Order: sequence, then C-alpha cells, then structure tokens
Amino acid sequence: MSAYAPSTPRNKPDALRPFRVGAGGLVLLATGHLALAAAAAWGDPTPQQEASSAAMRASSMTLLGLERSTLDVVNGMSSVMALFVIACALLALFAARHSPSLVERRTAFGWTLLAVSLAGLAISALFLPPPPIAVLAVTSCAFAMSLRRANP
Repeated sequence: MSAYAPSTPRNKPDALRPFRVGAGGLVLLATGHLALAAAAAWGDPTPQQEASSAAMRASSMTLLGLERSTLDVVNGMSSVMALFVIACALLALFAARHSPSLVERRTAFGWTLLAVSLAGLAISALFLPPPPIAVLAVTSCAFAMSLRRANP
C-alpha cells in the first residue's frame, strides 16, 4: 500500500494562463515595434539611415491612383500592421475573458493563434533581429502549452 493518498484529486493545469501570456506577448511585441518606430522617426539618423531614407523617398509608386514614396509605404504598412496585431491580440484576450471555453477546449481559436505565432517566428528568424524572435518563441510556446492543457 502507498503511504501517500491525496485527499483531493489533482486538477488539470489551466489553459487560460499560457494563452494570456501568448496574447500579451503579441501586444508587447507590436507596442514595442510602434514605440521603436516612433523613437527612430524622432531621433537623429545615422548617415547610412539618412541615405537609405533619401533613396526610399526618391523612389515612388502609384497604387490605385495615389502616388506614394517607398518610405511612406513601408512606414505606413509597418504602423498599420502593428496596430492590427495589437487589436487582434486584445480581441483574443477579451474573447478568452468573456468566453473561456474558446481556450479551455481545443478550438480553431487557439490553433489559429498558434499558427500565426509560428509563422511570425519563422519569418522573424529569417529577416528580423533577436527581440521579435525571442518574443514570438515565447508566444508560440505559450499558445502550444495552452492547447496542450485544453480539453480535446
């Protein structure tokens, strides 16, 4: 006979906590991206950055009748995508709060966030510096852990 007999059954680990870590990491990543972009825009550029910006300002494209410099398009897309990541991550946090069963069961909700986080990690590993790689590695692990803990 065993000397240890638990008086209460062990509960399955919570799937919501790692989900919140993953979604919070996405908010942090996108907010940090916007903050660094703003700091770079207001800071003093290096000669290499100034030459790159000048070349991008000199190159323009016409999109649906609107002419924009390459610099405008890159900065605009970067800022808008960061805002959309913040909005989507906040919506995921709100949805998990108001309908925890979306996270506590293995649904397309959790799988979608894991897939997007892993795709972002792969792209970051190929093209970006270490901070987004590290944050997306954490978010990917958190979403995977959440799904592992969720009920089938």
